[in-house]
Amino acid sequence: MGAALAAAGFFGAIAAAPISASAAFAIIPPGADLAPTSQFYSAEQGPAIPIDLGTAPAEEGKLAGEPVNALFSLEEFMFRGAINWGGYKFTYYSQQVLPGEGLAVPGRHVNPAGYVADADGFIVLAGSAPKGTVYETPFGYQGKIYDRGTVGTHLDVYIR
Repeated sequence: MGAALAAAGFFGAIAAAPISASAAFAIIPPGADLAPTSQFYSAEQGPAIPIDLGTAPAEEGKLAGEPVNALFSLEEFMFRGAINWGGYKFTYYSQQVLPGEGLAVPGRHVNPAGYVADADGFIVLAGSAPKGTVYETPFGYQGKIYDRGTVGTHLDVYIR
């Protein structure tokens, strides 16, 4: 009886929907233009003014220090606490908790995304590999080992 009521409710909702179920799940062919490239604003007085809705291509390197092809933002990283990616486990710790002034990081600063970085833009990592070892990360920056504290494939990332 309960299943029959649930089915009736489901199909009743579909019947009352403003579009058909087939239209809601329509397959759109690849390359189909789904959005207009402009729309017009018409004031009560005067001619209609076209408004361009297009987007300009991103300029590579326009903002120095911005992440490139980041898979995770700092906020997502902090929310998750740990990210397993590329065979490595990335965790973080904040320089507010453990400043780490004793680390020899040339040009140490917090980059625009909130990661502690060196003068060359590498984010600061702690790991068991030799100091200076460079790793790809899912955060849009390469990382470089400057500290110890983790073992094997576990890397700690310094953040703001």
